[in-house]
This record gives sequence, structure tokens and C-alpha cells, in this order.
Amino acid sequence: MKKLWTRSLAGQMVALLLLALVLSHVVGFVIYRDERTQLLRGALKEEFLARTAAVTRLLDATPADLHGEILRAGGSAITRYWLAPTPVESQAWQGQALSHLLQVLPARLRADQPAMLTDSPQPATNPYLAGSKLHPMSSASWEVLPAGAWPLGREAKLLQLNDWNGFGLAVPLSNGVWLNAVYAKPVLVPGSTYQTFISLGIAALAISFIAILMARWIARPLKDIAVAAERVGLGEEVAPIPECGPGDVRGTAEAFNRMQTRLRRFIEDRTRMLAAIGHDLRTPITSMRLRAEFIGDEDTKKKMIATLDEMQAMTEATLAFARDDAQREETRNVDLSALLESLCADLADLGWDVTFRNGEKIPYRCRPDSLRRAVRNLIENAVRYGERARVTLTTKNDMIEIMVEDDGKGIPEQEFERVFQPFVRLEDSRNRETGGVGLGLSIARSIVRAHGGDIALFNGSGLHAVITLPRSGA
Repeated sequence: MKKLWTRSLAGQMVALLLLALVLSHVVGFVIYRDERTQLLRGALKEEFLARTAAVTRLLDATPADLHGEILRAGGSAITRYWLAPTPVESQAWQGQALSHLLQVLPARLRADQPAMLTDSPQPATNPYLAGSKLHPMSSASWEVLPAGAWPLGREAKLLQLNDWNGFGLAVPLSNGVWLNAVYAKPVLVPGSTYQTFISLGIAALAISFIAILMARWIARPLKDIAVAAERVGLGEEVAPIPECGPGDVRGTAEAFNRMQTRLRRFIEDRTRMLAAIGHDLRTPITSMRLRAEFIGDEDTKKKMIATLDEMQAMTEATLAFARDDAQREETRNVDLSALLESLCADLADLGWDVTFRNGEKIPYRCRPDSLRRAVRNLIENAVRYGERARVTLTTKNDMIEIMVEDDGKGIPEQEFERVFQPFVRLEDSRNRETGGVGLGLSIARSIVRAHGGDIALFNGSGLHAVITLPRSGA
């Protein structure tokens, strides 16, 4: 799961889009919260003032004995009206308002009952406000509400009760008594919370689904390119990959196909040139050999013919190397352990002291004839210079190791790299009976590197040659 979210394209796209979604909701909430609150508060204020103006007109137009019923009928679960001889200071007024809000509306009210309120809040019996945190501790003070600022054409006193999410109003009636009105609608549980979470979840699912589709659309061509690049690195022939997907990915596929074509052309040109040089050297060598036969001095004649034979062997080895490089065999799956065991058995039948330490069965995708030739070259060196060869096949982490050991005296460490150069021999006699032309290790390393691996040398009880191959080919 951690790999999915931290390394896969789909996981990273989903994570980034979800983060963008959350941030956009947070920023939108911060930006529009105050504006939405002000708009809603303005609409509630207009409704409260219009309703209070209507109650005021009704009280002015009716007898005093009906005022109690009018006040009860005008009230609601979050709105209360009562009469008082004069308005009081804001905190005392809030205490009266709280007493009215926390009590349920009685079935009937007398006209004089609102004036008999106490200043201390009563126990809550209003079920709508029972769980709210209303308290008369607001520091708000009365504001003058001009006659033209609200529907009633007379001046009034307004109290902003922000803590209650409401308002207070005191309006003088025509008979000198003051009408007091309070509106409070505290937010107990925001009604939009669940809807917000549901909408956010639906948006997250939709974005995740789209992001996964987009990632698959982008990643599929990239995966094809990665697989093809790995196969090309292992020396395989790869058909041109499909040039599809987004523009950038399609451009990458086109560039890869062009690169592969250029690499193949370069290798073919180099191989043809090498083969042509080796082929053209045959004629002058043959001509010089014929001339050497007419030399009268037998000692000089033998030396010249030996030199020409060595040149001939080097030319033939070069041609063989170029021919093998030009005729690439098909890559296929083989049992690497069985391949090495059969090679060692064939060489042992020729009288060579070669043993194979059987390892686990390892299916491996390679060019088996080329890999067999590389290991054979190492075994031939081990038998020629170290009397015997011991071949071991092991696996370590993500690598496969083929070790060829001998019982010789080894070679100096400073020569480890030089012996892989073409035509380099540490054996000074230049005698083909005791050594080849110096292409064995060079060919072996070229083959192994074409499979994505490498060859290393180190001294132990003898010389140890270790081939490391990537386990990805298994």
C-alpha cells in the first residue's frame, strides 16, 4: 500500500487531486463563510424588523386588554415579545429576554403579564433552546435605529446579539409603553455538516476514479517504453513500440524508436566494417606466406611463418567475433543450471578437469549459445592457466552469479581490467599452444554485458572470475 501511494503514478495523482480538493474546500469555506454569514444575518434582520413592525402596528390599533394575546400569537420558538414601561440597560434587558426565550409560550397571557418579569433567567423549558448556550453576558449596547431604516416610521433601539445569533429591539407604542422583541437562533449542530461530508466524499470518489483512468492512460505507454528499454539493454531485438498516449508520452515513444533504429544501424555498420577489415587482411597475409616459403634462411623462414600464422589466427578470431555479433540469436527461456551442467559435462568428456556444483533450477531469459560461449571462454582460461576449473551457480538478492575458479597463481590486481582488452595476453611466449590470441575475455565480457551483467576478477586460492547477471531476466 505504501508503494502504491508513494511510487505509482495513479497513487500520486489521486493523492495530489484529493489534497487539491480538500484545500479548495477549506479556502472556499474561509472565503465565503463571512460573506454567507453576513448575507444570512442581513436577511434574518430584515424579517425580524418587518415582523416587529407588524406587531407594533397591531398593538397600536387594538385595545390594551388584547395585547397579551397579540404578544403570545406573535411569538414563536425563537422570538418573544413583551411590554415594559421603559427600556432598561442592555445587560438587564438581555436577562429579561433570556427568561422569555427559555420559557414555553403559555396558552393565554394577560395584558399586564409581560411587565411582571424578574431579571434572573428561569430554568429552561423551551425544548428548542434547551441545549443552547444562551447567556446574558454580551457586552453589546443599544443602537439608535432611525425611522427610515426599518418598515415602521418611528425611531427605535436595536441590540446586536451576535453571541445569540439574533437581535433585540425596543419600540415605543403610541400609549407610551415600550414593546420589547428578541430573536435568537443559536446554531446547535450545523445542518450542512453531513451534506458537506457526503458531497466531499462523492467528489473524492469521482476524482479518484478519473485520476486512476488518467494515470493508466499515461502509465501504460511509459511501461511499454520501460520494458522495451530493458530488453534493448539486454541486447534483444525489440519491435517498435506503439506511439500512443498524450503528446509528451507519444513524443518519448517516437524518440525511443528513433534511438533504437540508430543504435541498430550503428552496430551493423561497426560489425560490417570489422568483418571487412578482417576479410581484407586475408589476402596480404596469404601473399606474405607464399613469399615466406621462398626465403632461404630456415630460421628466418620459420619465424616469419609463425608470425603470419599468428596474424592469421587473430584475423580468423576477429572474423568469428564479427560474424557472431552480426548474427544475433533469438532470446529464449532456458534452465541456466542445466545449461552450465551440460557445458561442463561436454568439456569433461574432452579430458578437461572441469566440475560443476549443481545449484537450484533457475529459469533465465537469454541468448543461450552466446552465454555458453562466454562461460566456455572463462573455463578454457581456467584450465589452461590454472590446471582445473570449478563452476558454481548461486543467486544473491536480485543478481545471479556464475563463478569460475582455478588453482593457478592468479594475476596482478592492476592487470584485472587490461586483460579484457582485445588481443591482450599476459602470457609472454605468444605461443598459440599455451595461449590464444587474446580475444577470449573480451568476447566473454561483451556477451555478458549484452545480457545486462558484467564480469569481475579477483584472486583467491587461484583466479576467480565471477559473472553477475540481473535477476530481472529470470
